[in-house]
Amino acid sequence: MDRRKRFTALLTAGVLLLLTPAVIKFLMPAQAEVQPHTAEHFPVQDPQTGQWGFIDSKGEPVTPVVFDWAGDFRQGRGLIETDGAMGYIDLTFAETGDWAIFPRFKLKHSGDMPAHGFFDGLALARDDDGLWGYIDAEGKWAIKPRFPESRDYPGVPAGDFSDGLAWFQVVEMSERYQLDADGEIERDADDKPVMEAYPRRRFGYIDRSGEVFIEPRFEIAQDFGEGLAAVRRKSHDLWGFIDRAGKPVISPRFEQAGRFSEGLCAVRENGLWGYINPKGKWVIRPRFAEARQFLEGLAAAREGSLWGYIDAEGKWAIEPAFDEFEAYGHPGDPRPFENGLAQVMLNGERIYINAAGEQVWPNQ
Repeated sequence: MDRRKRFTALLTAGVLLLLTPAVIKFLMPAQAEVQPHTAEHFPVQDPQTGQWGFIDSKGEPVTPVVFDWAGDFRQGRGLIETDGAMGYIDLTFAETGDWAIFPRFKLKHSGDMPAHGFFDGLALARDDDGLWGYIDAEGKWAIKPRFPESRDYPGVPAGDFSDGLAWFQVVEMSERYQLDADGEIERDADDKPVMEAYPRRRFGYIDRSGEVFIEPRFEIAQDFGEGLAAVRRKSHDLWGFIDRAGKPVISPRFEQAGRFSEGLCAVRENGLWGYINPKGKWVIRPRFAEARQFLEGLAAAREGSLWGYIDAEGKWAIEPAFDEFEAYGHPGDPRPFENGLAQVMLNGERIYINAAGEQVWPNQ
C-alpha cells in the first residue's frame, strides 16, 4: 500500500483522535529565535501511538495524528515527517489525504531537519546533494539550492527569511598566525611568523530573489527584525546591529544578542540579559539569567532555574514556574506566544498555556 493510500485508510478508520494528556515532544530550532510569522496551528504527540498531529489555539485537533513528527504550521503549510522524509500538509489533508508538498526532503540522520517552516512565503530546504535553497508554497525551487553544508561548521548554511532578507554563510580556506601553547605567535628558524590554514566563515544576506543584498563580511549574523540585525565582526567578540543597508546603527558592545520584535531586543551585558530599543538604549535593565524575544506583548525570561514571562515593562506577567527541556538533543526554552499559545515544560510535562498562564493542552 503506498503512502497516500495508507494515510487515507487511517483516516477512514477514524484516526482523528482526541489527544490524551502527555509529554509533548517538540523540536526547538537551534539557530535563531522564532520569527514573528504567527503559527496557525501547533504540533502535539499522542504517547499512545507515538504519532503526531496539530491542534488549534483552543487545543482542539485539526489534523489526524498519523505523522512521525510535526513542526511549524505557518502560512498555510504544516511541516511533517513520515518514512524518513519531510513534506508539508494543509488543512485539506484531513479530508483528502493529499499532500500540499509531497515528502521528498530526506533526513540524513536522526534529528536532522532537511526542511523548515515557511517565512515570507519561502521555506529553507535541502536537496539530495546537500545543497540548501528555498521552496515556494507549491514546493518549487524559488531559490535554487546553492548553499553547501560545511563539515567545519555544522548546521544549516542559510537562515529563514525575515524582513525580506535571509542570512547565508560562505566558508573559504584562509591563513592566520599559528599560536603556541602560551598563545604566542610561533616563529620558524628565520624568526618569521608561522602561518596555518583554517576555514574562515563569513555571513551576508540575500533577498527573496536569491540575489546577494549585503555582501558576506561578518563573522556571524542573526535574522533581521524590524529593519535591524545583530552581527559580530572578526575584529572583536561583541555584537552590534546593522540596518538593511548593512550600515552599523548600534555599536558592538553586547556579549549576546537576539532579534528585534515589538520594538525591543534581548541582549546580554556583563552576564545578564535585558532589553534595548532600536536606538540602543536600555528599556529593561539587565537582570535576567536568560531572556528571549517579545511576541504578543510577552517574552520568556529566566531568573534562577525557572522560566516565566515578562511584559514590556519587565514585570512578571506569568511568574517563573517552567523548566528547560531537551528536544532533539538541544536545550529548549519556553516558546514565545503565538496565536495566543506558548509551549512550556511544567513538572516534566510539555504543555501549552495561554497568556493568563492557564493550561490549554492537554485538557485537565
